[in-house]
Amino acid sequence: MNEHGFIKAVHRKLPPNLYRWKIHDTYTGGVPDAMYAGPAGTLFVEYKYVNLPKRTSTRIKTGLSALQLAWLDMMCDYKVVVAVIIGSKEGTIVLTKKNWHKPLYRPDFCHGLTVDQTSKWIVGHLNGKQNEKTKPNSSDSKLEKPMGEQESS
Repeated sequence: MNEHGFIKAVHRKLPPNLYRWKIHDTYTGGVPDAMYAGPAGTLFVEYKYVNLPKRTSTRIKTGLSALQLAWLDMMCDYKVVVAVIIGSKEGTIVLTKKNWHKPLYRPDFCHGLTVDQTSKWIVGHLNGKQNEKTKPNSSDSKLEKPMGEQESS
C-alpha cells in the first residue's frame, strides 16, 4: 500500500453524509491532504504511509516537510483541530497537539489502529462522540503511545 491507497481505504470507511475534501493545492505548500466537517466541527489531516524499519531502535522518518510542520503548528496554535495520521502494515497512529514532533519508532505502531478504527476516530471527532478508546493522546488510548518518552510534569 502507499499513501494514496491508504487515504482511499480510510475514506471508503467514512459515512457518505460526512463532508470530506481531498485537498490538492499545487500553489500552496504545506497544506494537509484532507479536510473533514461534521456537526461537532472541522478537522484537517495530513496523511503519511511508512514502511517500518526492522530494528526497533531506528527512528522512523515520517516525510513531513518543513512547510507541512509549519502549517500544522500554526493551525494548532490557532486552535484549529489538526492531526497527522501515519499508516503502516502494522497499524496506524494518530498524532494531535503537536505530537508530530516526537520521535517515532517501530514499537509505537505495534498496537496501532486498523483502518476501520482510524475512520471511526475521524467520525467520532466530527460527531462529538469521542471515547477513551478512540481519543488521541489519552493515557488509555492505543493512539497515545507517547513515542518512547515520558510525559513531563
